[in-house]
Amino acid sequence: MMIITKIKHGLYNSNESKLIDGSIVDDELWACTTCGACMNTCPVYIRHVDYILDMRRYLVMVNMRMDQKKSSLLLNLSQYNNSMGMSNYGRHDWLKELGVKTVQENPNFEYLLWVGCMGSFDNRARDIIKSLVEILREAGLLDKVAVLGDEETCCGDPARRLGEESRFQELALNNIELFKKYNVKSIITICPHGYNTFKNEYPRIDPWMKNVKVIHHSEFLEQLISEGRIKVGRNNVVFTIHDPCYLARHNGVVEPQRNIVMKLGELRETKYHGTQTFCCGAGGANYWYDVPEKKRISHIRLEQLMETNAQTIVTLCPFCNAMLTDAARIKGVEDKVKILDISEIIRASVIKQQEVKA
Repeated sequence: MMIITKIKHGLYNSNESKLIDGSIVDDELWACTTCGACMNTCPVYIRHVDYILDMRRYLVMVNMRMDQKKSSLLLNLSQYNNSMGMSNYGRHDWLKELGVKTVQENPNFEYLLWVGCMGSFDNRARDIIKSLVEILREAGLLDKVAVLGDEETCCGDPARRLGEESRFQELALNNIELFKKYNVKSIITICPHGYNTFKNEYPRIDPWMKNVKVIHHSEFLEQLISEGRIKVGRNNVVFTIHDPCYLARHNGVVEPQRNIVMKLGELRETKYHGTQTFCCGAGGANYWYDVPEKKRISHIRLEQLMETNAQTIVTLCPFCNAMLTDAARIKGVEDKVKILDISEIIRASVIKQQEVKA
């Protein structure tokens, strides 16, 4: 509200009709996580996030008023085509050991598994992918899945949220051409940011993308369970769910994860859940830089989740998982609560087909 008020005063008081007249401090714009909570609760439907992103584009393209961490992120995207600053060569070699084939090796694939920057290079996020792969193997679907291998790049979300629109457009157009080249019909992703980008933003660049079905892994896993492709057992674990902003609030995906968790154990909801979720602090490209805060958003969210006294916090995003895990480490509560992706809690509860037959 403060930023919108400043914009209004700037438009009325500036003879040059500039959107930013100096009254808005740069850090106020960079602090936004683009979670969308402001838009969700605004009684007059103001699109706060859209205005903030427009002003970020101004800072990036006109003044280049960015610190070293933001500049490094954009440099990584430019030089390496991924946000982690790692060589794309051999990006998915570790998946070959798990039996996952590339699109060249498996041209008749049904689902493209978009591993993402975190899933490709971050060790913790790789565990999430590994759990998903093992579930696919148990369901007999591994041969229906393929990855892009060295050809996979960033989806472009960090560039767009940071305000580097030209780089986003370049990444998006290159990815769309790849999807066309390999006749991609369905994409499975563990990352809500990639999910939102492919589903809602790519079709505005190329209408061809409307023909591609984008699936978050929680949706896909719920389908496997409901169809009986995998069998899961119930235990006495108490779970709570952290809903990612870009999955729940921006895309309304709230039921699949709950249907799954209630089959595995007891679900205790935190006050802010579903479409009314509370951000982990990583959105808006904030994962890659530090914002001056009285108290870290990730710490506030962890405290909210731990108030449920759940034994396990279920995440649905590698960035959320990283932020909450880091908060638990700093606050010294790692031994009091587990922070696991939904694929990991399913993998731990899967009843092997051999056991079913026995």
